[in-house]
Amino acid sequence: MSGCLEREAVVIETRGDQARVHADRPTACGACKARGACGAQLLDRHRGARGVWVRNAIGAREGEAVVVSVPTGALLGGALAVYLLPLAGLLGGALLADAGLGAGTPGTVASAAVGLVAGLLGARSLLQRRESATRQLSLRRPGPTAGA
Repeated sequence: MSGCLEREAVVIETRGDQARVHADRPTACGACKARGACGAQLLDRHRGARGVWVRNAIGAREGEAVVVSVPTGALLGGALAVYLLPLAGLLGGALLADAGLGAGTPGTVASAAVGLVAGLLGARSLLQRRESATRQLSLRRPGPTAGA
């Protein structure tokens, strides 16, 4: 698919027209200097079930290898919301308190924290209103793509 990021995965469960797929983390994660301090490693440790539910339009079965595609725009839009809105809230809150209100250091720190929380809540709300991530993901069987 053009304009999509793709990753090989394995179907680990199916329910009706849905399939839960899991893609192993690249080997680079094991060699990373962060050594478990990154967000991906922390999420893996604290997340219950592995994998993500995707519409199973191809009728894949448990244990079958598939390719999961996500539109580049959906991924970039989500990343911008998750990273930029909280950062903008943090900086905006600090700047408003410091320059606009003339608050001292404690007031600036408190205002920055409020801005960060507002940015996080705004990102969460925006992502919930957008089309469900499950509907943006698609499955195909491994092999040559139509454009190849």
